[in-house]
This record gives sequence, C-alpha cells and structure tokens, in this order.
Amino acid sequence: MVNRKFDAIDAAIYLVLFVFAFSTLYPFWNIFVISVSTDEEYFKDWYHIIPKSFTVDAYVHNLKEVRVVRAFFVSVAVTMLGTFGAVAVTSMAAYALSKSYLRLRKVLFLFFVITMFFSGGLIPTYVLVAKIGLRDRIPVLFLPTLMNMYFLILTKNYFSDMPGSLEESARIDGANDFVILFRIIIPSAKPIVYTITLFYAVQFWNDWFNALLYISRQRLYPLSFYLREIISAAVTQEVAAVTELRIPATIRASAIIITVLPIMLVYPFVQKHFVKGILLGSTKE
Repeated sequence: MVNRKFDAIDAAIYLVLFVFAFSTLYPFWNIFVISVSTDEEYFKDWYHIIPKSFTVDAYVHNLKEVRVVRAFFVSVAVTMLGTFGAVAVTSMAAYALSKSYLRLRKVLFLFFVITMFFSGGLIPTYVLVAKIGLRDRIPVLFLPTLMNMYFLILTKNYFSDMPGSLEESARIDGANDFVILFRIIIPSAKPIVYTITLFYAVQFWNDWFNALLYISRQRLYPLSFYLREIISAAVTQEVAAVTELRIPATIRASAIIITVLPIMLVYPFVQKHFVKGILLGSTKE
C-alpha cells in the first residue's frame, strides 16, 4: 500500500466537504438549539451554536397537547398503511412489467410513464375522491399517492436483473406468480425493497397536502399538517397576537424536531441497502 502525502488538493477537498456538511447540518442543529432554549435566551441571541440555556419545557408542552399526540398516531398509521400498500402495489406492478413475455408490456409501461409528466388535474382528482367517499377518512391520506412511477422504474429494473433460474425452479415446484413474488423475489431483492420502503415512508410521513385538500376534521390531521399550521400561525404574527394564538419560537422548533426525528431514526436500519438499491435499480431503461 502506497502512502500518499496530504497536499493542498486534499485540503481543498476536505474544506469543500466541510462547508457542505456544515451548511446541511447547521440549520437542523440551530432548530434543536432553539427548541431546548428558554424564550428569554432565544430572543437575546437568535443565532448561536451552543445552547446558553437548557430546558425541555417546549417538548413537554407539545407532548401534552392532545392535538400533537393524536396527529402523531395519525401519521404513524398513515405511514405504516401507506408504505405497506405502496410497496406491495409497486412490487406487483414492477414484477409484471419486468417480464418480457407479458403481452403489450411496452404499451402498459408507456401508460405508467405518461403519469410522470401529465395528470388529470387537481379539480378532477378532488371530484373523484369526493365521489367515491374518501373525504375525511384516513385512506385518503395515502391512496391518491399510493404509487410513485420513479420508484416503480427502479423496482422494475432491479427485478429485470435478477436471475431467471429463481422463478423457473419455483414454477417446477408448482408455485404461482404471487408465491414467487412474495416468497422468492421480494426476499431476494432486499436492497431495492428497503430503498423504496424508505422513500415511501418519508413521502407519507411528510405529506400534508392531501390533508389540506381532503380533511376537514381536526382529529384526522397528521403531524406534518399540524406542523404546517403552527408555522403558518408564526408567519401571521399580527393576527396570532390579536387572537391569542401566538406560538413561541421554542414550541415551533420542538414541534419540528418531534416531526423529523421518527423518520430519521428509521434511516440507519436501511442505509446499508440504500445505495445498492439505487445503483442497481438505475442501470436500465
């Protein structure tokens, strides 16, 4: 092994990486510092790296709020149901489209791809959702966005690269397509399955737009929508002050941390499969 000296180019690379890392981490760290500061210390100095005071009162306040706890469990339910359903539907569609013997495969795939560039529009979608009775129901928070075409392409390409001997041996033993997919293909394709699971989980956890469109009952608001509400209240400070709904910065910051932290804790468990799934799923058309 050749030992190479640390030169100016290495120093420049490390400096650039440090700047990028700092610019990425500092905003989140700043929010955390605000969340554990008292209101008095926050207004004395808005931007500081080291907390000048430490208190968890803002977290206690949020966790005591019935709306926050209820919104948290709504988000958990939506994320779990939506992710499970999305991964299952995406896997089934990808498995079918990965088979060269499927009739009209290219035509069907074209129909899927068109949805990446064109949609029916917001108003027709709203009318459809209302007509089938999904408004003010939990499924409306994940069913309209149950499949992402980009994730479908990644999964299809990954399945296409898998050896055909797996399916052939299973068919000899009498297995049908569903048995092959759920007992052989998916367990053998953990990198891409974990990758799209993470993508879908982040998508459903962070989504607030469906709640804005289709939910009018406060008890069905997800956590991301509640966070949007308190940030919106902070933007309209004059109105908030008049109506006594003004929300301190520390409470807003702690709500952001509470919202972001659960999905961040999931990432380490799928990180080792993430890069492999993206690379192998992007190698074909």
